[in-house]
Amino acid sequence: MSDLHTEFLALLAELGGILGNLTGIARKKVEATRQGDLEVLNQCMKEEQVFTLSLKTLERKRAGMLSQLQLEQVPLNQLWEHYPQGMKGQARETIEDLHTQYQAYESAATAARTIMERALRDIERMMPENQAPPPGEAPKKLRTDFRA
Repeated sequence: MSDLHTEFLALLAELGGILGNLTGIARKKVEATRQGDLEVLNQCMKEEQVFTLSLKTLERKRAGMLSQLQLEQVPLNQLWEHYPQGMKGQARETIEDLHTQYQAYESAATAARTIMERALRDIERMMPENQAPPPGEAPKKLRTDFRA
C-alpha cells in the first residue's frame, strides 16, 4: 500500500509542476496582451492547451488512484491524515505545495483573463460599427426604407 501512496504523492507533485507551468504561461499572456503581441499570445494559448490535456490525463489517473486507496470522498486538504504514519509529513507538504501552486495559478489566470477582457472591450470600442452616430442622425441599424 505504501508504494501506491508514494505514487500518488508523485502524481500530486506532477500536478503542481503543471500548474507552475500554467502560471508562467498566464503571466506571459498578461505581458503579451499589454504589449499587443498577438504571436506570443497565440503561442501561449497553444502551450496552455497542451498542459490542459495533460491535466485531464492526470485527473483520470488521480481519480483511479484515489479509488484504489479508497479515499474518493476525502477532501484534498485532509488526505494526508489518511496516509501511513511515516508518510504523513511528506503527504502534508506535497498537498500544501500543490495548494500553493493552485493559488498562484488562479491569481495569474485571473489577471490574464481581466487584462484580455479589457483589451477586447477596447478593440470593440474602436470598431466603426460600435461608434455612436453623429448628433441628429439615427443609428444605421434603426434606419428603415419606406419605399417598399
